[in-house]
Amino acid sequence: CSSVTSTFKISCSISLLIRFLLCIFHDLNEPAGSTTPPAQVLNATVKNLPGAAIIYYDLPDDQNLKYVRASYKVDNMVRTVNASFYTDSLVVEGFPTKGEYDIELYSVSYGEVVSSPLVVKVNPDTPPYQKVRGTLVSAETFGGIRVNFDNPEKAKLGLGVIKKQAEGIWTQVYMHYTEAKGGDFYVRGLDAVTTDFGIFVRDRWGHLSDTLYVTETPLYEEQCDKSLFRKMALPTDSYECHSWNEVTKGNDMTRLWDGITDADPCFQTKTTTVMPQWFTFDMGENYKLSRFVMVSRYYPGKYGNTFKAGHPKHFEIWGSINPNPDGSFDDSWVLLSEYESVKPSGGGVNDALTAEDQEAAKNGENFIIPDNAPAVRYIRFRTNNTWGNTRYMHLHELTFFGAKHN
Repeated sequence: CSSVTSTFKISCSISLLIRFLLCIFHDLNEPAGSTTPPAQVLNATVKNLPGAAIIYYDLPDDQNLKYVRASYKVDNMVRTVNASFYTDSLVVEGFPTKGEYDIELYSVSYGEVVSSPLVVKVNPDTPPYQKVRGTLVSAETFGGIRVNFDNPEKAKLGLGVIKKQAEGIWTQVYMHYTEAKGGDFYVRGLDAVTTDFGIFVRDRWGHLSDTLYVTETPLYEEQCDKSLFRKMALPTDSYECHSWNEVTKGNDMTRLWDGITDADPCFQTKTTTVMPQWFTFDMGENYKLSRFVMVSRYYPGKYGNTFKAGHPKHFEIWGSINPNPDGSFDDSWVLLSEYESVKPSGGGVNDALTAEDQEAAKNGENFIIPDNAPAVRYIRFRTNNTWGNTRYMHLHELTFFGAKHN
């Protein structure tokens, strides 16, 4: 009496419909609050998953059934999961290790009286926090370390990094929260000295993996001095700004290095521009660049322009020591790299932002400059398209890192 839709099979029998209508009018065969236990569920089957299991069953023909409860013991605690009589399956999860566990299924009446238990054995596979731990790979990078991970189940996890201090004490220096399928995260602001690190994974039930211990030597970097940055207005550049109220009359390229990332004014090109488009600025000194952080138009609690509208999607960073004053892309410019803005969650432009996406919007997206890129003084930011396929682009802040180069 049911049909399968995705993970759960939605019950649609005539008898359940009748039960629903009877519930509305409080006209059950037995009075509300009945002390009569409902009949047990029947024919339970199991689909095992990493750290979890789905239990399917047949519902009894008992109009006194309100819902089905699963009860099981994990970590010396009893957990319960309830499923309405409109479904014929439920999910049990949060198992710390691969193995066999007993699940007790109860039918529960409108008077909260339970049936005798039906014991079902589940055998969940290796839980995601342990599987992700096995994929961790670290590498030194400018100002810190990079950690790569795979999370095929898109489990909600925390990936922690600890560091051994000079006195031998281990302290936590970073925690990366994710439900992405995989990717990288960076621990920055560390000295360029050989250091012992530990990396571990924690799930939302508090289970901890064993720790991956590594020794890395972060590469030296410093933040480029924004006080020396100067905007340029080369021919062919889109350097004029769009404004639409009193506040945004202050829109200007210089907003890209004013340190304000959560309020207008910002830098937004005119709505009459076209793609691709570019703008140019002078960093004031030569740098061998290592990375940069891009904050698009972001407001606390509001994300209407984050991974939408004029937020750059595909773009390029060009560099020069002595650019041609006519603004052309000639041999005076070198392409440092091409980039794509990607939501940490992997979602598209119309998908809701996860907490991880919002954190990226607030703190900015990190992009790496290739090691073989030459030292440069002038930066040209070329936008090929935006998340919203707009004719304009908008940014709040650009922060570059690297080492001075004479």
